[in-house]
Amino acid sequence: MGKSSSEELPTDIVFDIISRTTSLKTLDTCKSVCKEWKQLIYESSFMPLYCQNTKNLYGYFVQDVRKSNYVSMFVCLDNNNNNKLPVLRLPENTRILASCNQGILCCLKKRNSNDYQYCVCKPATQQWQDLPKPPLDDHTTTVSMAIMVLGSTPLRYKIVRLSRDDIIKELEYCTYHCEIFDSETRAWRKIQDVNLPYPELIHVSAPPVSINNSIHWLTNDNNILKFNLVQEYFHTFTLPEHLHNTDNNRLSNKLMECEGRLGLICTTQEEDSNNNVNMELWLTDEENESKINWRTSSKKVLINDMVERYANPAGMYNAGILFLKAADEVVFYKIQDRSLINKVKLDKLRDAREVFQFRSDFDRVDFGKS
Repeated sequence: MGKSSSEELPTDIVFDIISRTTSLKTLDTCKSVCKEWKQLIYESSFMPLYCQNTKNLYGYFVQDVRKSNYVSMFVCLDNNNNNKLPVLRLPENTRILASCNQGILCCLKKRNSNDYQYCVCKPATQQWQDLPKPPLDDHTTTVSMAIMVLGSTPLRYKIVRLSRDDIIKELEYCTYHCEIFDSETRAWRKIQDVNLPYPELIHVSAPPVSINNSIHWLTNDNNILKFNLVQEYFHTFTLPEHLHNTDNNRLSNKLMECEGRLGLICTTQEEDSNNNVNMELWLTDEENESKINWRTSSKKVLINDMVERYANPAGMYNAGILFLKAADEVVFYKIQDRSLINKVKLDKLRDAREVFQFRSDFDRVDFGKS
């Protein structure tokens, strides 16, 4: 490594210092110091070393339904040797609704067959706080939820809930109601509905992706629905034109975060006897926040020779490692040499039905007054 342009210290020394920063807030601040520091933090070797040095957590909550109850477990790259994992076990009958990379979950705790409680929690410190029920909860069905942390002292966050009427009357549009909970006011409020032209729908098989101050959902019509949480408005933009063509060999498109940018992984099946799977990674242009441009001219990541069993991408652990899910296990897959780094058996889960990216330190948070 050479020298960082922002400091007199050699880059490898800066890399080592940052990798020992125990506070996630400080780590995220380091990304804003200069471009070189940001690149260091997004190097494929950084996060495994960071978790090893600080004992902080970075991985995924995997969730399934067993006997009408939600069951979850946390998995990480060093799953077999991490003695911190037991603290992340959630109480029985707790459903994860949304996660964020500041260690906070939004959950639904089931009390009995007809009673449940919305709440937020920091599993690493076992802190919980109940939330009021959304006003539309009794007569709508939750489609998707997202949580985003906006400040730390006290903890300031917003939760976005998209829902649809239990009884659909209008077929010209697919109408989604939007409610926002603000921890500062401790209240929900409804904003303007979102209308997508029928039969366009939001994909509900994966959680939304939060980048900067915006939340993104993939639709079944090759569009992305974006919600700016600060200005509170929706708009849509399209996938790369290349992906609009109908392809019988296409398995899936999936949104994910990669190096602080919105990414899209397109998975296709090869027509050969080996059933090889290809994955292309597309990234948005980080230099243009006001308008989304896909980096179609840049080099795309192409992953070949993957067995069909692990063909379902669930996240980008970092620029060099994919997180994949199968029926009874999840896998960390190294892109460069096409190798399986770690496989984790889903002992209490039959399937990785839902996957939530999660990053946490062990600093206690101030949830404020209930």
